Amino acid sequence: MAKLRALVAKFPTQAIVFKIEPHHVEDALKRWSKPLPPLDIEFCSTEDPAFGAHAAAADMMIGYRFPTSAIPRKGGALKLIQLTGAGFEHLLPLDWLPRQVALATASGVHAPKLKEWAGMVFLMLHSQIPHFVTAQRMHEWSKAYSSNIAGKTALIFGTGAIGGAIAAAARGLGIQTIGVRRTVQPTRGFDRVIGSDDAAQAVSAADFVILATPLTPATRQIMNADLFARMKPEAGFANFGRGGLVDQEAMIAALEAGKLAGAIVDVTEPEPPPPESPLWDTPRLIITPHVSCDDPVTYIPRTLDIFLDNIVRRTAGRTIRNRVIPGRAY
Repeated sequence: MAKLRALVAKFPTQAIVFKIEPHHVEDALKRWSKPLPPLDIEFCSTEDPAFGAHAAAADMMIGYRFPTSAIPRKGGALKLIQLTGAGFEHLLPLDWLPRQVALATASGVHAPKLKEWAGMVFLMLHSQIPHFVTAQRMHEWSKAYSSNIAGKTALIFGTGAIGGAIAAAARGLGIQTIGVRRTVQPTRGFDRVIGSDDAAQAVSAADFVILATPLTPATRQIMNADLFARMKPEAGFANFGRGGLVDQEAMIAALEAGKLAGAIVDVTEPEPPPPESPLWDTPRLIITPHVSCDDPVTYIPRTLDIFLDNIVRRTAGRTIRNRVIPGRAY
C-alpha cells in the first residue's frame, strides 16, 4: 500500500501549547495500537512560499491557521483537514473548502482540563471572588457572603464537549444544569435541555449563565442587553466560548450598574483587549487570557489521537469525528 502524505501545517506565531513538534508525532505513532495506513509525515510553515504545493500534494493535513487560498479547489489529493482547535470561525465562510475534503475540529480534547477550570469558576462566582478582586483593587475592605452552592441552577448555552464538561463540573458541586441547544433532546450530563426560544425566560431564574457554544452568525452576541437585564442581580456570568458571543458593552453596563454580581470571561473580542478597553477596569469582572482549556502536557497528544483516528476513518470511508457541517457553520 502506498504511503499517505500527512502535512503538519506550522503557524509560526502559534502558542507553544498548540505547536506540534516531531517528537509529538513520534509519540502518537508509538501510542497508536490499531491498524494505521503507512504515513509519510512532513512539516511545513504556513508562511513558506511552497506551502501551497505541499498542501496540494498531501492526503491529510493538520493545523489551525493557514492560508485557505492554498487549498486546491480541484485536482488535489487532500481528503482531510484536522484542526488543532475546537473553533474555526477564523476560516469562515467555508466557501474555500472543496467538497472532497472533510474538515474536522479537535472538540473534546479540552474536556478534562475545562471541567476543573469550570468548577473553579462556579466556586469563584458563588463565593463573590469578583467582588473581592475589585474591592482589593480599590483598597476597600468590603465583605460579601455566600451560602452553600448545592441546589443552585446553571443555564449553559451549548451542550457539546465543552458544555458537557462544564455541566459535569456543575453537577459535581450539586448544581442543577439546564442546557440550551438548537434541537431540544435529552443530553447526557444535563438535567434538562431547552431550545433557544426558551432561553430568555430561563435566564431570569438561573444563578449562573454560562456560554459554551460555537461562534456562528446565528450566535453572535447571543448574550445581549435584553438577557443581561433579565438576569438576577445576585447571579454570575461566565464565557468559555468566544468573545463575539457577548455584547460586551451590555455586560459592562450591567456590572457597572450593579445588576450582575460578577463575571468571569476567558475570551474577549478582540483578543487581547486594547489598553484603552473599558473591560480592564470593569468592576466585578475577571478576565483570563483564553487559557481555560489549554493543557501543555495533554493537548497535542489528544489532538493527534483524533487526527490518527480520523485518518483511519477517512481512508475506510467511515464517519469522521468532529466533522464540520459547512451549511451549519459548526
